[in-house]
Amino acid sequence: MNYLLSKTMRVAATFAALAVTMSAVPAFAVTSPDFPMAGFATQNGGTTGGKGYSEVTVDNVNDLKSYAKAGNKIIYVKPGTYMGPVEVGSNVTIYGYQGAIIAQPTTGSAMKLSGSKNVIIRNLKFKGVGAHDDDDEDCLQVNHESKNVWIDHVDVYDGHDGNLDITNASDFVTISWTKFSYTSASTGHQFSNLIGNSKTKTSDRGHLNVTIHHTWWADGVVERMPRVRFGKVHVANNLFDSKNASYCVRAAIEADIRIERNVFIGVQKALDLYTSDGAITAAQMIENYEENVKKQQAGTGTAFTPPYSMSLTDVSTQAKAYALRDSIKLYAGTTLPDPGAAGTVTPASSSSETKSSSSVASSSSAKSSSSVAVSSSSVVRSSSSQAVSSSSQAVSSSSQGEVVSGTATLTKHGSGSAKQEVKQGESIEEFYFTVAGATGATVTGLPDGIVGTMKGSDFYISGTVAQNAAVGAYNFTVTTTGATTNATKSGTITVVSASGTVAESSSSNVDSSSSSEQGTTSLGVVAIAPHFDITVDGRVLTVQGATQTAYLLDAQGRLITKVQSLGGESSITVPRAGMYLLRVGNETRRITVR
Repeated sequence: MNYLLSKTMRVAATFAALAVTMSAVPAFAVTSPDFPMAGFATQNGGTTGGKGYSEVTVDNVNDLKSYAKAGNKIIYVKPGTYMGPVEVGSNVTIYGYQGAIIAQPTTGSAMKLSGSKNVIIRNLKFKGVGAHDDDDEDCLQVNHESKNVWIDHVDVYDGHDGNLDITNASDFVTISWTKFSYTSASTGHQFSNLIGNSKTKTSDRGHLNVTIHHTWWADGVVERMPRVRFGKVHVANNLFDSKNASYCVRAAIEADIRIERNVFIGVQKALDLYTSDGAITAAQMIENYEENVKKQQAGTGTAFTPPYSMSLTDVSTQAKAYALRDSIKLYAGTTLPDPGAAGTVTPASSSSETKSSSSVASSSSAKSSSSVAVSSSSVVRSSSSQAVSSSSQAVSSSSQGEVVSGTATLTKHGSGSAKQEVKQGESIEEFYFTVAGATGATVTGLPDGIVGTMKGSDFYISGTVAQNAAVGAYNFTVTTTGATTNATKSGTITVVSASGTVAESSSSNVDSSSSSEQGTTSLGVVAIAPHFDITVDGRVLTVQGATQTAYLLDAQGRLITKVQSLGGESSITVPRAGMYLLRVGNETRRITVR
């Protein structure tokens, strides 16, 4: 098989303008490119979902259940929470607006495919009731000989028995750009994905052909990423960084797994060979990146060669692996645009072969080729000015102004504490809040260099405190946006001098809760602006003031080039029209060239 490792992204526009947006933008404002379908869902005649059938938009659970079960339809799901189980028929596409959530009931699944054929599910969040060690169903199920299924850009968490299982001779399934996780609502059995549900189910032989790519197993997941029996499973270009993981991929009886060019960071075991139930066909580790993996496993046997071509990102160095990591964290989950919105994708079927996977609609903030605009954030700078337009890192999106009915929640995750002490010039320990029941989040009160970044449904607090940040206690507040009743969480980051001393008087503290509430801003809070400037002349991107290496990546996180400016000025030539990511330290900006 010929892997197109250096495949060039196709483009349909000419060079005209360069719009730069910070990745520290809200949920729903980070819009993923329309990456084409790949993997096993392209086989067996392909997967087209509801293409060729009529379209319908639903805003209540009764209509959703009725149309989904009947099939032969393209179904757009408006924002809101829909209580399952939703049974899915054949020849159907279900595509969610931002804020569309399918909830799992106390018993049963949120959504179930049972014997379904030719199904596409995109841009939906699936909320489980919490994983518990008792017998129930998974949040999302592909079961009973379902065939040709594409599950793309979904967010599945807290499934009762599991997040998403593929069982009982189901076949030709692709899972892509998806996020799996568990929150504090889960108290045990945090086992995400099962492919093949029994060692005695020999009827699964010859089936369970599954591809999982560009998917993120995030915090809370302990095992089964996935666990495989009998199937041929291609696990490629995924991110595994759950701090709770005991193992990631498990190979069991007659499993044939190709584990290729994945990124494993801070997990106990990347691969577990489970031979107690019978011999494993193969579990081959191919060119993966492993960092701080405690128990190494070389794999066993030679895995199958996939019958399809697929572009895979090289992860042979830390820089390349981190580039893929950043892309997956940015785009995995419900990051596709609303139907009919600018930059809309092709929800009825897979992306057209003639359509650029990096095509994105023009930004209203796009400037001429001689200037740069930073949009979808509260920070606005030009190459000659460092003026800041707001005291907070605000969330805005195409859905701003819409209200999600209900009460929002913020649930903290990550190893970092919400109360930390850090020296000037050093990084905090990253942590994040899962946003539920809202359209986004904002943060006020962070020290210079620390930012809030919305990635899918999670709001991350991370970064490096500026060398000249004022010492003192910074009381920050994270607040959801867009809900009927919004939620807040607070914490404190105490900055000490590089020598380790704390300010002697409260007058040197930079922030206080009262000043934030009144809308006033101290110098330290104003300085949330980007830590480097960007100007552009034609296709030449100039980075000024960056003190760390600048990486230019394509939209799938493949490294194009890197430059080290060391606080000075460096230039990067953008090779062609399309979407790119520019990463400097912990700060990533999205670039669209037209």
